[in-house]
Amino acid sequence: MKKFRLAILGCGNIAKFHAEAFLKAGFLITHCASSINSKSLEKFSNKFKIKKKYKNPYDLLKDHMNWDILLLAVPIEKNSLYLNKIIKLNKVCLVEKPVSLKINFLKKICKLDNKYVRVAYNRRFYPTIQKAKAFIDLNKKVTFKMELPEKVNSELKFFLVKANSAHGVDLINYLFGKLKIIKILKYSSNTGRKVIFKSKNNSIIDLNLNWNSPSNFLIQIEANNEKLEIKPFERLTRYHGMRILNPTKKFPLRRYIPKEVENFDAFNKKFIKLKPGFYEQALEIKSILKGKKPKISASLKDAYETQAIISKIL
Repeated sequence: MKKFRLAILGCGNIAKFHAEAFLKAGFLITHCASSINSKSLEKFSNKFKIKKKYKNPYDLLKDHMNWDILLLAVPIEKNSLYLNKIIKLNKVCLVEKPVSLKINFLKKICKLDNKYVRVAYNRRFYPTIQKAKAFIDLNKKVTFKMELPEKVNSELKFFLVKANSAHGVDLINYLFGKLKIIKILKYSSNTGRKVIFKSKNNSIIDLNLNWNSPSNFLIQIEANNEKLEIKPFERLTRYHGMRILNPTKKFPLRRYIPKEVENFDAFNKKFIKLKPGFYEQALEIKSILKGKKPKISASLKDAYETQAIISKIL
């Protein structure tokens, strides 16, 4: 069976996680390059025994006939240096999220998009999120709440909201499709935002960006006497009905507790050391290389829509 050849542009920490997942998915890592003046190339190529390495990333792109798929894992601000050239190659490419924080660039680049360029919003591939999507698709109309705590201060400003909270906003887009913003409430500059969306099926989505809060990422979905709680995004608990706890000497009140009927996490039991979602993401990339249409992964248009929503919120 043919093994697809992976080229990696960008040799930092996130590339290591991707490389390990692609190897488990049956790829060969044959080429790598780092950003100009990067010091990580030698260490990375030695770790993964990559023979063809390039100090100039454009030389890797010129050698595109000798690899099948490209992982673009450079710092966010450097994606714009390479994406136009990569799209013109018409090769399968996985680019690290959020692609860019510049709305105009994303709007322009997504017009050149094709099915071969995918964005690494890996949380889409979590079994917890897949369970949530199945629940929403089954029930059609649900109530949905998400909390996205993030660090915001005068030094970072909104960088982490755009770069990291983008995961959560992308999940809302993925789970519900086209959204309409009903209302945006702006708190003080470093406290957060509350956003109310409505989906095409009239589900109400309550997004709470509770910045600098001692909280964790949270999703709660309710419909037909059932509730899914995903907290953090890697852990899901499903509840159905209520459990009654009668008064005791220590706690002399009757309590009504949601009845837990299922729980699981997003970690792959076969490859427990891999980052959640990375292996499944690599498998979908393999299916694209075999001519199949992507089912879960994000497109450049999805990346643009996520940043467009965040821009409106801020």
